[in-house]
Amino acid sequence: MLIISNPYSGDKSGDKFLRETVVPLLERHGNGLVMDFKQTNGPGHAGELASDYLRSHGTGNTPIIMVSGGDTTIHEVFNGPGIATSSIKTKAEIILVPSGTANAMYHSLFPPSRVNEFLGGLREELINDLKAFPEEQGAKLYSVLHFLDNQRTRNLQSTRTRVVGPNGGVIHEVVSCVVVSTSLHASILDVAEELRAEHPGIERFKIAAGRSIRQWSQADVKIHYPYHIYDSSSQQFTLQTPPQEAADNPTRDVSIYSGPYAYFLTTTNVDRLEMQFRITPLATSLPVGDDEWMELLMIRPSRDPSFSSAGDWEGNEGIREQFAPKMMQILQGAYQDGAHVNMAYSATGGIVGDEQNTVVEYLRVREWTWLPEGTSSVAHLVCIDGQVLHIPAGGFVTAALLTGEDKADLSVYGGI
Repeated sequence: MLIISNPYSGDKSGDKFLRETVVPLLERHGNGLVMDFKQTNGPGHAGELASDYLRSHGTGNTPIIMVSGGDTTIHEVFNGPGIATSSIKTKAEIILVPSGTANAMYHSLFPPSRVNEFLGGLREELINDLKAFPEEQGAKLYSVLHFLDNQRTRNLQSTRTRVVGPNGGVIHEVVSCVVVSTSLHASILDVAEELRAEHPGIERFKIAAGRSIRQWSQADVKIHYPYHIYDSSSQQFTLQTPPQEAADNPTRDVSIYSGPYAYFLTTTNVDRLEMQFRITPLATSLPVGDDEWMELLMIRPSRDPSFSSAGDWEGNEGIREQFAPKMMQILQGAYQDGAHVNMAYSATGGIVGDEQNTVVEYLRVREWTWLPEGTSSVAHLVCIDGQVLHIPAGGFVTAALLTGEDKADLSVYGGI
């Protein structure tokens, strides 16, 4: 087993937790498991360590990588040399030890509402060991226990995001395993990074949200067929296919959604971005079975009945100011077990719990393109698993779900 420790992640306590708690637990229950402990020394190093390990791993047992860090550290593993391009064909299994700030993937794999059910199925000797730890420490051991209990892994999806310049050249190409976003979420991550030194904990994201909540992004989004749209009245997804004339017109193989956008993101492998912030709840409450999709959530203020005759929103800060409390109410719904998905507008623009004219548009897609317009700085940001990149004027972003041989063959101990 390769153990990758990011000593700079979160509150920087992860390395000590690994050495004093996790490694002894593995020694007691791992049946002579051989462990190679490595610390990261900078951005991207986790991916290099994982790649070197997989290249050198012989035939026989499936290679196992324990990752102590946050979602960015897991992201680095997916982007390791040879892993991102899937030229390393070795299947690998991942154990997560959450030592980051938000730990979206970990909390999605072990949601608080199902932890007791998971613990109730563990072997007695593991439960007895777990009882010896303080609750806060024990809550970080679920993926380790999942491994020690020989439970099945869950396959991980990934997407490839490209930032393309005005001349059509690819400027950045990044693989993601948690979230790709623009608009408010990208702005929050951009501002939160500036706040990291002063506010190392999760509170910095709420501070950043308060500073960014009044920013909208003017852009067109192309959604590639086929895709699904969630219908809150039936609580089901409906399949969208190209119109008949698309067979003779390749430009019709996409559906265009025009802005402005207050919120836009897609997720893979997760239904939340913090323990309680369940932003794409249907990923787990209405799962898709064996098919692979990105969960897409967007909020376009033009759906608000009070916005329809609002005029120039870019030159009128009052319009965005008026929508800001609604946006906060919507985001609070994500903290209420994903209640925002069924929030709707009243005839006058108030937000009510209804099934008509929903505030949120929720789709399942395999590919999308973001085309920012104008000079708005926030419209030209894209966040990929916490990494914020700039889209040049005249450029665009495209994200596509990786499938088949294009996808790294990684699975994780978790998913209850």
